[in-house]
Amino acid sequence: MERSLQHELTLPAPGRWVREIAPAAEGTGMKLSFKLLILFLLLLYSNIAIAFPQLDAFRPVLLVAASAMVMMFIELGQSRQTFRMMWPQGILLISFLAACFLSSFSAFWPGFAFNKTSDIAKIVLIYILIENTVTTPDRLRKVLWTMVIGGMFPAAGTIQHYLNHIVRDGRAAWIGVWANPNEDAYGLVILIPIAAMLAIKSRWFGRIALAGMIATYLLAIFFTYSRGSMMGLVAVLGLAGWKQKSPVLRIVMILGLVGMVILAGAYWQRSQNFNDISHDSTVKERIGTFIAGFRMFEDNPLTGIGPGCSMFAYPLYVPPELNCGCQSQLVVHNTFIQILSETGILGFVPFMFLMGLSVLQAWRLQQGALSLDAAALELAFWGFLVCSLSGGFSYSWWPYILIALIIATKHMTDSQELVDGTK
Repeated sequence: MERSLQHELTLPAPGRWVREIAPAAEGTGMKLSFKLLILFLLLLYSNIAIAFPQLDAFRPVLLVAASAMVMMFIELGQSRQTFRMMWPQGILLISFLAACFLSSFSAFWPGFAFNKTSDIAKIVLIYILIENTVTTPDRLRKVLWTMVIGGMFPAAGTIQHYLNHIVRDGRAAWIGVWANPNEDAYGLVILIPIAAMLAIKSRWFGRIALAGMIATYLLAIFFTYSRGSMMGLVAVLGLAGWKQKSPVLRIVMILGLVGMVILAGAYWQRSQNFNDISHDSTVKERIGTFIAGFRMFEDNPLTGIGPGCSMFAYPLYVPPELNCGCQSQLVVHNTFIQILSETGILGFVPFMFLMGLSVLQAWRLQQGALSLDAAALELAFWGFLVCSLSGGFSYSWWPYILIALIIATKHMTDSQELVDGTK
């Protein structure tokens, strides 16, 4: 049975503090809402409503998410737990949502912007759900296991699409939120350090299974031919090698990384590779979206042109010589420029503080009892940040789920420090 502690300080005599540790309801409460959170994550990764269209009428993901939120508040009341919203990350996320809402009124396409804002509102609710239900190390591990197992759906789907020649410009992806090769690849990159951490803490059977999952992720990432995600993967593995305390292990990991890059380069089949970047048409397209994004910000510095609307305004702002001439619009291929162009200063400031404080907090947590978990979350977050330099992933689920897990880890570490009397 999961258990946690609630702490109170009383002053029985002048000048003397005595810590009283009483059982709390955290371990015994929040059971159903946590189980619904696990189910939600599996549905999110599996895209079941898209794979089986007959289920779409029931909106299973939305139904499970709403049920989880309702049960969370019911169980909070029953167990007399305090509602959690850590400062300042919670306030920063709410501020970002408010900025998206305000930006929608003057958006390039208000209807689309409000729909995108509603997606952010759903993310905020799941963020709150994670912070209030992932209250023990055991629950944290269950969520991480759910993520790496869930990642097998898009990984296997991407490989199957590639083998069946269901590709776009030679690049494979899957369905739903994984339908874009870049988003598909980056979503798998962030799972690799999490799977590696779980392998370290598992027995031999678990390690074999997780090694197979990592190999599947790597193969799927390769078939997307996403250069941005390959750079993110190199950054994650390189940083993981640098974090090793043993110099020998550090050298082995770095040499292995170099070997992986050479091997991948030898079999890279995408026509646009890493050679002669200056004459690469897709690189020019990305630069065009960067310039267009800055121009959108110059025209709308306070609130931007509305969440998700940069792709519609792109043809009006891109320099003619960098216009891709394609039929479909292009999003700003940089998460940070995308936020700046679509939500202005009002959204950019809380978003950047949220990103920076979260990675800093994950790094600091590596001095605590959950150091391995924190290290895995930090590496995963760095994967998102590096991939975001060449992709617009502002409104995807994964960075906010990682931040919520970092916050949950912070809560647990603080509780343990109070129990141990080290704080």
